[in-house]
Amino acid sequence: MLQRLGLALCSPLLLWLAWPEAGITPFLFIGFIPLLFAETRVSSGREWFLLSWLAMALWNVLGAWWLGHADWIGVVATVFFNALPMAIAFMIFRYVKRKLGSRKGYIALPFLWICIEGLHKYWDFSFPWFTLGYGFAERVSWIQWYEYVGAYGGTFWVWTVNILLFHSLHSFSRHRERKALAGQLLLISGLLVGLPVVLSYRMYTSYTEKGPRADVVVVQPNLDTYTEKFEVSEAEQLQKFIELATPLLDDSVDFLVGPETYLPKGIWEDRFNRSASLLKLKDLCDRYPNLHIVIGATTLRHYQYENSSYTAKPMDGEDGYYDLFNTALFITREDSIQTYHKSKLVAGAEMMPLHRYLEPWLGEYIQFRGGTSGTLGTQTQRSNFTTLDGQFTAAPIICWESDFGEYVGGYVRKGANLLFVITNDDWWGKTQGHVQHMHYSRLRAIENRRSLARSANTGISCFINQRGDIMQRQAYKTDAAIRMQIQANPELTYYTRSGDIILRISWFMSGFFILYSLVYGHLRKKQSLAR
Repeated sequence: MLQRLGLALCSPLLLWLAWPEAGITPFLFIGFIPLLFAETRVSSGREWFLLSWLAMALWNVLGAWWLGHADWIGVVATVFFNALPMAIAFMIFRYVKRKLGSRKGYIALPFLWICIEGLHKYWDFSFPWFTLGYGFAERVSWIQWYEYVGAYGGTFWVWTVNILLFHSLHSFSRHRERKALAGQLLLISGLLVGLPVVLSYRMYTSYTEKGPRADVVVVQPNLDTYTEKFEVSEAEQLQKFIELATPLLDDSVDFLVGPETYLPKGIWEDRFNRSASLLKLKDLCDRYPNLHIVIGATTLRHYQYENSSYTAKPMDGEDGYYDLFNTALFITREDSIQTYHKSKLVAGAEMMPLHRYLEPWLGEYIQFRGGTSGTLGTQTQRSNFTTLDGQFTAAPIICWESDFGEYVGGYVRKGANLLFVITNDDWWGKTQGHVQHMHYSRLRAIENRRSLARSANTGISCFINQRGDIMQRQAYKTDAAIRMQIQANPELTYYTRSGDIILRISWFMSGFFILYSLVYGHLRKKQSLAR
């Protein structure tokens, strides 16, 4: 038992060491081998489930302990709701292996795992942070082919190499044929690891950025989330933002980008023209007529009837209902102000999971569960912001949304030729959390071949080009404003057009293997009874 436990616990340690910014990326290709060895030595399904859950829970704790800076409940929830589906994937793999044989079981395993990663696109407990393909976010020269297959292609790559290396080592442990092992290791490392890296590097060095140049200023205002952000007056915060930006502004600047919820006090959307903060930003656009401002704010919308929105809450002491939004505002010299409401919400912090299903039973008790102000409102379609001359269209990606590849691709399919990520990562303190979040934006730039501007309240603010390279990276917890001309690519990549095709293939293949196992097992049972 101790030997099996030791093997199982080696896997999360290797995966943790491989993850940004620990940076020993090749460990991804061997991270699951100890756990697969443990599976061959486990006699019962129950023990295998416990071992795999323990291993995946440890990986989640090692990789996401920094969530405790915001709330330790987040760490506990991550361990349960993220590690449990991973363990279920391993259980289904063992079932398929037992019913159909080892070869088919190992063929099914990558598809089963990708289905679990894909689950985070759809359910309320989503946490795509440990998608295996994200582990290469620091090595963008290795993964330029993400423009075709996305991050799930990286996951399939990781699993394919792990399984083949495991088979070679497992065969050696039984037969002790050194020459055969050396040949297999050389073939796997050269053909399945080296060749994709070499081809990607050629794509990386030969890629030429496309599109007209947009002149963009990004501000990193650096307001401490726990001591300043919601205590300093909005007027003072806005003044700091303008003072940082102004030295870089002139008539040729196209965009000024500020972080998520930078205007935090709550602005009614039917009263934008009365907001002192928005009027001040309007004055800035009047001073520089070519300027377009993208900035985060907390906004509210009033409804007469409750069923206007499933997240609507009753007004306090007044008739009617309202929604609260995490909003990106688009401000120009024109009178109207455009909005985009964040629609990928963080479980617990911004929404009560399963809110719409639980409310009929729990009623008003969950009206305000999910963050400090209840479940936030969302919108059904993504919205882009287009400059007045129609040349540039920016995707206003708010924080967490940048971690969902196909979701970001939806902005691009609707015409976005630039990506803007606005975020506040200070909740996690000076940990690898805010660094990993920045690196994940590099994947979105490669998948869509779009230049990206990133404004983070306390950092890391930067620009990212269409190859995924970071430029003008600002230090964490510093006041900063940066300016750069970035290119607006009008072309669509295969990944942008097709989305997560590898996930869809995995849904089909997993369903096939599960159904095949059930039918084959049933037929074998009938044959056994007939004898």
